[in-house]
Amino acid sequence: MRSSALTSPFAGTAPYYARFRAPYASRAIAFIVERYSLVKSMRVLDLGCGPGTLAIPLSDSVAEVVAVDPDAEMLAEGKRLAELQSVQNIDWLRSKAEDLLPSSNPFRVIVIGQAFHWMNRDEVLKNFPPLIEDGGGLALVNPGKRRPQESWEPLAEQLVERFLGPRMRHLASNPEEPEHEPSLHRSSFFSEFTLHEFPGTVTRDIASIAGCIYSRSYSARSLFGDDVDAFEAELAEALLSLNSTGMFSEQIETEVLIAPKIAPRA
Repeated sequence: MRSSALTSPFAGTAPYYARFRAPYASRAIAFIVERYSLVKSMRVLDLGCGPGTLAIPLSDSVAEVVAVDPDAEMLAEGKRLAELQSVQNIDWLRSKAEDLLPSSNPFRVIVIGQAFHWMNRDEVLKNFPPLIEDGGGLALVNPGKRRPQESWEPLAEQLVERFLGPRMRHLASNPEEPEHEPSLHRSSFFSEFTLHEFPGTVTRDIASIAGCIYSRSYSARSLFGDDVDAFEAELAEALLSLNSTGMFSEQIETEVLIAPKIAPRA
């Protein structure tokens, strides 16, 4: 590894991220396993792993998962959750994706869950081929393209904006956000990709919705400062006006982008 400054826009969000982000559809995880024929002798690299949202379920199918994130709090939360589930084959590594070096023991697949937009995409795609064994590739996992994914989101976004101001693109995020496809089209190794969507569900109460809001870099709980109690009170009032039960059962989707590594032309 090369040394680099490891800063994160997600300070303070890890516990909320782990508990309150909408789960990926279980069928999406199974599809990655099936598509890349993952077996116990193989290795997976999870970049931008967060609290192990992909690394932990994928660890059941392979010999080792190397879970990489620049945020120490996310890694600590991932380790804690893995220990609770007696998962012992995940190697947690603090690093930026751009700083990874070729490995003598390549990976079957590199997975990236809701983190590709935080990377220098052209740089990491150029560096990925030596990390991936022949027959392997990438799997990018994100919420489905339908917006909003959950019915309460427009109301919550308006309220967050009133308290914190208009949402601005973070300087560390990729300017092509949220589109992934342009960088893949530019790549010599990952341009032949396919998109797949899998349905799922999530049920939330008001506390869960607040937690989901606090899991996001642009609306971390600490950013509300002394106004956090007022925000939560107004959020609860607004959500109850939307649904008097305070319970929200949502149909959501998980998108999986599969990009096999293309063999170099002879």
